[in-house]
Amino acid sequence: MFEANKAAQIARERRAYNITVLGLCETRWTQSGQVRLNTGEMILYSGHEEEDAHHTEGVAFMLSHEAQNALISWEAAGPRIIYASFKTKKENIKLNIIQCYAPTNDKDEETKEDFYNKLQTLCDKLKEKDMTILMGDLNAKIGSDNSGYEEVMGRQGLGKMNENGEMLADFCAFNNMIIGGSVFPHRRIHKATWVSPNHRTENQIDHICIGRKFRRSMQDVRVQRGADAASDHHLVLARMKMKLKKREVKRSTRTQYNVDFLKDRLTTETFRLTVRNKYEALQDLLDEGNMDIDTQWQQIKEMWTSTCSEVLGKKKYQQKDWISADTLNKVQVRKEKKGAINNSRTRAAKATAQEEYTEANRAVKNSVKTDKANFIEDLAKEAEDASAQGNMKQLYEITRKLAGKYKRTDRPIKDKNGNVLTSDEDQLKRWREHFEELLNRPPPQNPPDITPAEEVLQINCERPSKAEIEKAIHHMKRGKASGPDKIPAEAIKADIETSTEILHDLLGKIWEQEEIPTEWKEGYLVKLPKKGDMQDCNNYRGIMLLSVPGKVLNRVILDRLKTGVDAKLRDHQAGFRKDRSCTDQIATLRIIVEQSMEWDSSLYINFVDYEKAFDSLDRDTLWKLLQHYGIPNKLISLIRNSYEDMACRVIHAGQLTDSFMVKTGVRQGCLLSPFLFLLAIDWIMKKTTKYRRNGIQWTPWSQLEDLDFADDLALLSHSHQQMQEKTELLNTVSTQLGLNINRSKTRIMKANTKNNNPITMNGEPLEETDSFTYLGSTINKHGGTAEDVKARIQKARVAFIMLRKIWRAKQIKTNTKLRIFNSNVKAVLLYGSESWRSTQKTLKRIQTFINKCLRRILHLKWTDKISNTTLWKMTKQLPIENEIKKRKWRWIGHTLRKPPNTITRQAITWNPPGKRRRGRPRNTWQRDTEKETKEMGYTRREMEKMATDRKRWRSLVDGLCSQRAIRHNLAPPNATLAGPPPPPPGKAESEEYGYIHDMITTYPVVVFAKTTCKFCTMAKDVLDQVGVSYCLENIENRDNMAAVQDMFASLTGARTVPRVFIGGKCVGGGSDLWSLHNMGNLIPMLKTAGADFKKDN
Repeated sequence: MFEANKAAQIARERRAYNITVLGLCETRWTQSGQVRLNTGEMILYSGHEEEDAHHTEGVAFMLSHEAQNALISWEAAGPRIIYASFKTKKENIKLNIIQCYAPTNDKDEETKEDFYNKLQTLCDKLKEKDMTILMGDLNAKIGSDNSGYEEVMGRQGLGKMNENGEMLADFCAFNNMIIGGSVFPHRRIHKATWVSPNHRTENQIDHICIGRKFRRSMQDVRVQRGADAASDHHLVLARMKMKLKKREVKRSTRTQYNVDFLKDRLTTETFRLTVRNKYEALQDLLDEGNMDIDTQWQQIKEMWTSTCSEVLGKKKYQQKDWISADTLNKVQVRKEKKGAINNSRTRAAKATAQEEYTEANRAVKNSVKTDKANFIEDLAKEAEDASAQGNMKQLYEITRKLAGKYKRTDRPIKDKNGNVLTSDEDQLKRWREHFEELLNRPPPQNPPDITPAEEVLQINCERPSKAEIEKAIHHMKRGKASGPDKIPAEAIKADIETSTEILHDLLGKIWEQEEIPTEWKEGYLVKLPKKGDMQDCNNYRGIMLLSVPGKVLNRVILDRLKTGVDAKLRDHQAGFRKDRSCTDQIATLRIIVEQSMEWDSSLYINFVDYEKAFDSLDRDTLWKLLQHYGIPNKLISLIRNSYEDMACRVIHAGQLTDSFMVKTGVRQGCLLSPFLFLLAIDWIMKKTTKYRRNGIQWTPWSQLEDLDFADDLALLSHSHQQMQEKTELLNTVSTQLGLNINRSKTRIMKANTKNNNPITMNGEPLEETDSFTYLGSTINKHGGTAEDVKARIQKARVAFIMLRKIWRAKQIKTNTKLRIFNSNVKAVLLYGSESWRSTQKTLKRIQTFINKCLRRILHLKWTDKISNTTLWKMTKQLPIENEIKKRKWRWIGHTLRKPPNTITRQAITWNPPGKRRRGRPRNTWQRDTEKETKEMGYTRREMEKMATDRKRWRSLVDGLCSQRAIRHNLAPPNATLAGPPPPPPGKAESEEYGYIHDMITTYPVVVFAKTTCKFCTMAKDVLDQVGVSYCLENIENRDNMAAVQDMFASLTGARTVPRVFIGGKCVGGGSDLWSLHNMGNLIPMLKTAGADFKKDN
């Protein structure tokens, strides 16, 4: 099963033999889950749960459509056992099937005992009244002698019983089961289930067992040798009287429309016209004014959804089957060859047939590999087309497919006690139970006394204008999932003018009555996996899918609130705020640690982690907070009403749970949620730090208490007592709002202190650490960036390896590959690099990694002797030192444009109280910056003034990085070909210049080369590949070859060959020409020069 397309081949045999439930062994799939094939079969699989486990063992079921409808539950019990239960037409009787893969006979006793103990544990859970079938590769020879096991087996077995056979017989005896293959008489060839690699030994080691109570339901068990999947095991088939019954399942699925059709202009016009016609018909009813808000909304909703259904249609998901008809034909040929083996009468004939079968199997494998390669190339072509059209979303999705990240599987989950829930009904109930508890926390025992603001903020409270609604619609993103009302954003954005008219009246009524439509208060909760055990519900987070028209109202409210409230928030908070980023907080904290180390100043950092922060916030306290910050009652009423009677349903396995109320927290997925949460964190930190000086000395008159990014807090102090007091107070204040600090994830970092006493919370010590990953960047207590660089290289390496299919794809142009490399790999590598201090060692490590990646992308070997400088020119990459410097100074410019009293700007020049230690000071980010400033010939004051002029600052940053030099070394895509280069002064009449001038003005394409030059050969190969006629001039035939090369140096800046001239202009050497071709610029340049092509290009 681990081989490409093996599942499809097995599914074909399942359909050929009309098998309802097919058990599979040695699948070699890791972890557990379920997947659906294009042909309709569902595979339930179980393997090693470790993420990095080897692809060994593994068991699975392949279910027909009938079996899928009857499936009640299933359970993965490790890499050797899987169990499934089905509903039957017998009243109150289920069919339980256990598929297993037993250890081989030569395994140690402990391994065998462990397997049968697990098997027995599973059987003990099953009810005796139900039919139970045990089947699989049990590696057990039972023989034909049933002495002592008359109740367990008949006398139709093969061979002689081995140790595994005894263990199987004992197990069946204990569980009152019968081994089916030993009961029914058949010819020997229909009993042997396994053939040895040399095709001379046959054994019966695969079995199907059934409970004695249902023995009469089993009509036959025999081997079907004609079934072929290129395995050394034969298909063992049992015919049963028992019939499966379809379960009655009430499926509540979401409707999605083909919004991609709106990219077509004619479809969009049809959609607009249909909406306008329906709105005109609806307008008469709306003008009467008798509708309440819910009724009016339902009418509008019906108008949009009916239009989507009529014009766009419902979206159907169908994965493309990449196996070709040629491969299927070869599979059929292989099956015929197996039939020839089975029908062979002599050993010689069988050996000949076996050789033919082996050759046919090899042909199938090669054909499958070709199909897989073609499929990847087709995806690569789609990626290239998406890149050319600027469709980055589609490019990203295809990139994920090529990286193998597109598979989604549903796995069984556990209840609170750790028991695996195998049925869909139980899993739906568990998901509902989990999120209902999570989103309905008990109220705080000691809620705070929050007083309203004395003055209300001057915020517009008039009903939304058409301009505001139109702006909100423009801000909506395409490609997002719709909410319970099924209206996609694309439908509203298809005709913004009409949508504005429709929503203006509705939102105006909502604004005046302060009543939100009931459906806007409903949400579908999508569960997203985090790290850890995927069977534990606590390792998932939920995102709410809400009404898209409801988000238009939220956008209008948010835009009005932001301007007035943002000025009242602390500067310490950078999350969800304009002109602030993670980089600000990372750089500030790294500077604090580095400067504290240099000045020998003690430092305590508490990295606080809240437990389910967004889901725990107490709402009654939140409404008081809105009044405390001076938000008008009109806006508070609208926000509060949107949360009253809020309901939610969880999406699981294509179904929806029963609805439940949500009474705590803010809605994740709502535009207002980050803003509301920031108010809570801001109040908590103000309360924690008010009237106290427990931070680090920041300026002569102020202290810095903390750095925040949403709920990621980093508390700062100089002493143990200060940090202890601040931590306890933060915990107390947070609890008043319903937030709980997660003690197991909160960490303490100490620097330059000998105090070993722990920081405690509620009397329990908090764990200390030497390094911590803060906002994705590693902070070490000793300062420096080596550890962070190492972590970033490792993450980038993983990202690069996952995209290896893209790097190998021939259909994807190098330009596109480089874009994917820059966005998916380099962005991961250089995250947070603005705060790195530069050392030759770290720069070399980063540059080495990038060079290796680029050479892999370009398929260059060391024997090609391409220098790193040439490599950077070919790929338009900056040297990493310049790249990091460019990012750093771009961020510095952004920071210097902030007001002088902002924390990030002050951090650039901050020094703590203390004294430097004796000896040479360590390199720091500040020292690097000061050095680079002096090298540019500016003072700090001059740099601050220059940063206010964005164009001038951009020129400064570009000048740091030698980007222009790289651009000039490679001709641009649409380069204008000038005439021949002018002669150097005093050499216009020289013989060498005349020789070169005559050649490049006579011929559109000229290659000056030598006979034994590898790069000359490269240039010729490129021109031959594009099929262009060119003049090849061997300079070795000249009397003074050195003088010709000197003239090349004067004219082009390089005396080496080859020198390639197109249209009288030198484009460089062999590698430069190769790069131009690889990036798609060569052929346009040749056509512009009027070159003759041997074939159509």
